[in-house]
Amino acid sequence: MFFTRTHPQKQFIYAITGGIYLGELLVYMATNNNVHKFLSLPKMINRNIPTEKFKFGIDQKIVDIVEKLPKNVYKTCIQQFNKNEKEYSNKLLKIK
Repeated sequence: MFFTRTHPQKQFIYAITGGIYLGELLVYMATNNNVHKFLSLPKMINRNIPTEKFKFGIDQKIVDIVEKLPKNVYKTCIQQFNKNEKEYSNKLLKIK
């Protein structure tokens, strides 16, 4: 699909067609400190990708837009993403 707007955008899912995330579908969640945050499907894990690497993926056609997810599906993805973030934070707290 042709990129006609600035991406990534909330509620969109992206296919990765090369590189270390080959075969994954990434649901965009947020951007913090020049890092895009995604929920990776089907692995159901969180991925943090620097903005410049995501832009490189778009420019090199490694990242492709699949579709804008229905709101109910996106809400489920948000719940899983937040659950993963909480579990990761709890693991960090236990390590300290």
